[in-house]
Amino acid sequence: MEGDVLRRMIVYGVAGTILLVAGFGIFNILTMMIYEKMKEIAILKATGFSASDVRVIFLTQALVIGAAGAVMGLVFGFLISYAVSKVPFNSDVMIMLDHLPVSFKPVYYITGFTFGILTTALSGYLPSRKAAKMNPLSILKG
Repeated sequence: MEGDVLRRMIVYGVAGTILLVAGFGIFNILTMMIYEKMKEIAILKATGFSASDVRVIFLTQALVIGAAGAVMGLVFGFLISYAVSKVPFNSDVMIMLDHLPVSFKPVYYITGFTFGILTTALSGYLPSRKAAKMNPLSILKG
């Protein structure tokens, strides 16, 4: 029983760490994109786009990246899990197992997709807020 609890803690710890690293990666990509597109942001704001419009543009971009990554991760994860479940397993100790046990419960896929979207939304919010606060005159002046 204690071994099962420890195993779950390790699995959730590793999964959380992976999601955290992915969130920082998305945050860095969006922050760099804002620095590269400063003049375009200034032009948008100078032509009448509000701060909330700019925020929505960058947040939408983050969510599209997150949704595409989450879907690709689900498909890739399912395919890898399926392949692992077909690996023959011969053991003198575990006579009842002929293949590696893999769980395909939908709750795991839903949780992974939800955490992927939430991580992307959180890591995309700060750069989108930063882009919305930019002063177009100071950017265009150089």
